[in-house]
Amino acid sequence: MIWSWWPDNWHDRYIGNDSVIFDHQDHFFELVDALSAIRVLARLPIEEVAEKDFLRQSLDALMAHQNLGQCSIFTAEEGLLQCAVGAGVDTFGGDGVSHQAESVESMRFVLGEGIMGLAYQTGQIQYCRNCKTDPRFKPFVRRALFYGDGSLLSIPVISGEQVLGVLNVSHHLPEFFETWHQHFLVLFANTLGRLLHLHRMIHALGDEVAVRTQSLEQALEESDALRNRYQQLSIKDELTGLYNRRYFFAEGEAMLARAVRYESPLSLLLIDVDHFKRVNDTWGHTVGDQVLCHIADTLLSEARTGDLVARLGGEEFVLILPNTASEGLDMMANRIQEQIASMGFGIVDQSIDLTVSIGMTELGARTSTELRVQLEQLYHEADLAMYQCKLNGRNRRMFFSREMDQIERMPSGV
Repeated sequence: MIWSWWPDNWHDRYIGNDSVIFDHQDHFFELVDALSAIRVLARLPIEEVAEKDFLRQSLDALMAHQNLGQCSIFTAEEGLLQCAVGAGVDTFGGDGVSHQAESVESMRFVLGEGIMGLAYQTGQIQYCRNCKTDPRFKPFVRRALFYGDGSLLSIPVISGEQVLGVLNVSHHLPEFFETWHQHFLVLFANTLGRLLHLHRMIHALGDEVAVRTQSLEQALEESDALRNRYQQLSIKDELTGLYNRRYFFAEGEAMLARAVRYESPLSLLLIDVDHFKRVNDTWGHTVGDQVLCHIADTLLSEARTGDLVARLGGEEFVLILPNTASEGLDMMANRIQEQIASMGFGIVDQSIDLTVSIGMTELGARTSTELRVQLEQLYHEADLAMYQCKLNGRNRRMFFSREMDQIERMPSGV
């Protein structure tokens, strides 16, 4: 391929003819520069940059190793050849890197129009030896890219059988480009075409991966949200947000185990809203639900860190208080009663007087070693004490005593 750029009669012309040795040497260095441009092009990090930056770096490689006037790359977009990047001697600095030139976004051709349009349409290199006299040459209306009698090469940028765009190379002199220029630029454009196609594939794959990753992350977030939601539903009361009966017995056993292990006090409060059935019957279940939520908020505000507050069902709430003996338990129950009584819950200019009955019990000395049995026993004792409050007129708090074992239970909601 390299030697095809040389004249067919190079042996007869150059060997033994000292007068052309230096011309031959210059031509050889031009070919080395041409190969250097292709080598730099092939080593560009296409996966790391945007397409426009890659195309600009491609022109940098070409301009840095060739004595050319101006270069540009047009890509096909929506039936037009649109100038993607351009570089020229006026923008190519001494540092060997092209610098941002004038905006070229308005420079475009219809496919098949002008020299570069023909290059795109035919897939063949087009050589305009003199832009001033060649009728195929069509200058830009708003901005002349080529001046005077200069020459122009338009080379299709091809990948496989697909034409991706056109590489344009110009010089201010007519008839400037030789055969070897054409061979070299075709090779450069073909290499550029393969790299551009690969760049687009890599970035399209990256975009697809990003979209799929985003979709997967969104699906995982939704899955986590659903899992958390179902987990909350499994341990939380949906109405009040308090822990439910299931969680109460599971966590209650763990709290009880710690109290037994460290021989520390532990107490239990069972709270029932007085005349709650009357609230539902008079103002409706929506108001009843609001009452339960307000009471739940009150219990949470009174609870300490480490206390367990749960709704067991209906209008019944429970608190487990670690490191709390009878005196502290009674103080807590008293505060709860005062807070609920002072809530002043009003509906349509009517006030609802709310009171609660509270049964209380302590861990104390238990004979059973099974935690579940002990917890159920504590709950049963607080339940009996709470019903004794109901029997005694409600709006009371009482500690469990053995005499309460004979209490006959009252119906719920009273």
